Amino acid sequence: NRARGMPFFSWTLNPYRGCTHGCHYCFARKYQRHLELGAGDDFASVIFVKTNIAEVLRRELTGPAPPGEQVAIGTATDPYQPIEGSCGLTRQCLEAFRLKPTPLGIVTKGPMVVRDADVLRDLSRHTKVSVYLSVPSLDEDAWRRLEPGTAPPLQRLRAVRALNDAGIHCGVLMAPLVPGVTTKPSLVEAT
Repeated sequence: NRARGMPFFSWTLNPYRGCTHGCHYCFARKYQRHLELGAGDDFASVIFVKTNIAEVLRRELTGPAPPGEQVAIGTATDPYQPIEGSCGLTRQCLEAFRLKPTPLGIVTKGPMVVRDADVLRDLSRHTKVSVYLSVPSLDEDAWRRLEPGTAPPLQRLRAVRALNDAGIHCGVLMAPLVPGVTTKPSLVEAT
């Protein structure tokens, strides 16, 4: 999808809609209303799978799309939520980008991204590739309260290390900071 008014990327790519991570603070929940679904439990339990996304992407990449425009993967749903393990659509999309190396930015809470280190490393040889894992806090109570369906924070940090060790630019997004839950200075410093 063409993104308008976004300073860091021109396009977005989301192989899924809805997210089993069920993060209570997720801004993408509101988009379920467009499908006549609730922003509560429906967001975490009704997952739409865009089965032909890699095929459509390959067609678009062989067309006249301008080169060099940043694509953000995982803007409205996590591209490495558990369903990716069986569907593999995110990996198929990454493989499609080999047709026309395109700057990519991935945001995820899913350590499964390490599975695709081979493709990410290959793409990074030809274009800018950045991966960011969201780790709002290392505090286990905050994790359970705010992100009930995600991998533990330390597992996500291990994924950051693995990707960096594989030569892929990878970092941590420490957001959101939730007042009274994750903002205690010692928690921020630990993370």
